[in-house]
Amino acid sequence: MKKWALLFFLPLSPLLANQIKMTRSLPQESPIISIGYISLTQPITDFNDTVKALKKYADDVSIDCIILHINSPGGLPGNSQIIADFILWTKQFKPVIAFISDSGTSGAYWIAAACSYIIAPETAHIGSIGVACELPKKNNSIALTAGKFKRARYLAKGVIDPEYADLVQKRLDITYDLFCKNIAKLRGLSVETILNFEAQVFLGAQAQQLGLIDEIGTLEQVLHKAVELTMLKKNNMPSLIRLISSPTEIFEFAV
Repeated sequence: MKKWALLFFLPLSPLLANQIKMTRSLPQESPIISIGYISLTQPITDFNDTVKALKKYADDVSIDCIILHINSPGGLPGNSQIIADFILWTKQFKPVIAFISDSGTSGAYWIAAACSYIIAPETAHIGSIGVACELPKKNNSIALTAGKFKRARYLAKGVIDPEYADLVQKRLDITYDLFCKNIAKLRGLSVETILNFEAQVFLGAQAQQLGLIDEIGTLEQVLHKAVELTMLKKNNMPSLIRLISSPTEIFEFAV
């Protein structure tokens, strides 16, 4: 199994007085924190890979904490909700920390909001708590359908049938209401607060002030938080942090 020793210096609190430094693997009897690392860096068109990774780390008793790296503009609301719900299940067993490196918007933010803690840099894009639907353009192709509203209906080129548009808008409104209520519950904010954002995108520093994320920082602060949350459970200071991103990629940090 390949292993790398990386150099990181973390700004630790008095509780974590020692700096993280480069090291070789320590003896197995030394206190170790093992962290499962999951990357979600594509538009959300499916939930399988992320849910499988969460399930794997949730079931692995050697894993103490999970870091979910998010850099996604969002995607399909159904898939986002499934992943968010699975994170809630995973949190029963171990903390899940969201790290939004650049973009955590729309459905990707829904997923982040379900995590135990959210960290992002000042320049990250956060929010866009809203729903969009792009109707297909009318063309010269012939589509045979059964059911009045199976396809978008046009009165003329580029002019959507108001009756059909009203149905689409009603679906969007219902989804938007569900989205806002879920974010409000997950982040401990009022639904009115979320609605007042009007689907804006905020920079990380703004998002922290508004309660959409918990902390400004990079991977250093993420590891710091992972140690802190795990120590609360283990009641001891680790000698080694083991970050596992795949069976062949293990990064180790001495504390």
